[in-house]
Amino acid sequence: MTVERANTYRQLLKTWVEGLTVHHPHTQSHAKRPIIHVAFHIYDFLLLFGPVISWWCFPFERAIGYLQKINTTDRVRGELEGILTKSFLRGATLRRWLRRPDCPDCPDIIKHFKAIFDRAFGQRSEVVGTSPPLVKDGDRAQYMFNGTSFSRASTHLGNSLVLYYPSSSASTPIAGSIERILSHGEETSFIIRRQAPLPPGQSDPFLRYYPYFPAQTYSSKMQNTTDKVPPSLILSHCARFELSEDRAVVLNLSRS
Repeated sequence: MTVERANTYRQLLKTWVEGLTVHHPHTQSHAKRPIIHVAFHIYDFLLLFGPVISWWCFPFERAIGYLQKINTTDRVRGELEGILTKSFLRGATLRRWLRRPDCPDCPDIIKHFKAIFDRAFGQRSEVVGTSPPLVKDGDRAQYMFNGTSFSRASTHLGNSLVLYYPSSSASTPIAGSIERILSHGEETSFIIRRQAPLPPGQSDPFLRYYPYFPAQTYSSKMQNTTDKVPPSLILSHCARFELSEDRAVVLNLSRS
């Protein structure tokens, strides 16, 4: 986070507020909302605490979700706190023990159990790595690369939407959807269908916000062109929202 980015946030918010009653006249009769006042104070928080991702509430909500899944056997009179604490400590101790490089007195069966344990009970952020080769070459429904999960569109559309470089010499990423995931020995490649660009002469209203809001308008149609690329040429996942029958907005979800 920089002072420039924080100032830009405040200026863009001010522009939106000033244009709200102009572009949406019905809002003139609405009661004033305190949330808009609060939104201007995000500027102060950006300077004090850095990027929003550093202090938003999702990690706390995730922890609450974890605590809610603990079996308390309906004991709530003074024993609930102890049950939650003991369950959390037992799980953390087991994870720490299994993660030790020497894993004391670990036979192969325990090491195998660790992989199953991580997949069954670990948080998504804890399950990292790359999918192993297939026993037999062919198509995959899903593939994990450096801790990020990708899917073909027929399996999970959201995990198939990516920004990628169509070749190793390309300098600008483009949007597309993974149609197939092919594995041959140790090598895996993605067959990606390109998102069609806007027709010539049509403007992209999101360009004024770049790079502060990394969204771009595309055509809602897909091109006939497909690219075969290795996972290393994938920049990130992206989100796609259909604005209309002929327009879609693609948002870069990369944190880099």
